[in-house]
Amino acid sequence: MAEPPASELSRAERFKATHLAARHGNYHQYYSKFRAPTVPDERLSILPSDILRNARVIDLGCNAGKLTYEAIVHCGAAAAVGVDIDPWLVEQAKAAYPDGPCTFEHFDFVDASAYRGTALGKFDVVLLLSVTKWIHLNNGDAGMLTLFAHIRSILNEGGYLVIEPQPLSNYARASKRNKELRETYKTIQIKPPFDDELKAQGFERVYDFERDEEGFARPVHVWRKKSSIS
Repeated sequence: MAEPPASELSRAERFKATHLAARHGNYHQYYSKFRAPTVPDERLSILPSDILRNARVIDLGCNAGKLTYEAIVHCGAAAAVGVDIDPWLVEQAKAAYPDGPCTFEHFDFVDASAYRGTALGKFDVVLLLSVTKWIHLNNGDAGMLTLFAHIRSILNEGGYLVIEPQPLSNYARASKRNKELRETYKTIQIKPPFDDELKAQGFERVYDFERDEEGFARPVHVWRKKSSIS
């Protein structure tokens, strides 16, 4: 029997379908439906200005590219690369910001061997905003640790990781909405905000920003890559 058209689905069915399709947090129309439409995004504007100014930035989990673009246009970054696992979102970003100062790449950024194009090389800032839950639920503890190690490897000495980790309580809701995430959720041992794991990778936390954005009560943490792991 054919599935009913979207227009005939109940609100609950549409809600479930949306979450099943966005198992990586790759919500379409994310910035128009879920986040405050502030320009520039507050998660960028609260940062000390010298973090992004003249920096080469990579935005991991860039969705449709809003923050990637704003890092340059409003915050003075020299270059910005947005990466997302969802090809449709990457195409939307390219269409929204054509021939502009930022570039976009489509691949799974947890896989260190997948990096290509403008995402290769060293960076001064890595943005990891509101995506750690999805990385963790899809890749487990090993995936999170692998990504942190790779982020350190692509950062210049003294470079910054700007991270907005979702709380563990948020994981439970996501796993209930998407059965494909439940088994991995049961195996998770390390917990956000990943302080011990990031310190072990050679990062030091330099800034904390508490914030509440239309129900998103998520802090933004800024970590700096130390010259050596003690």
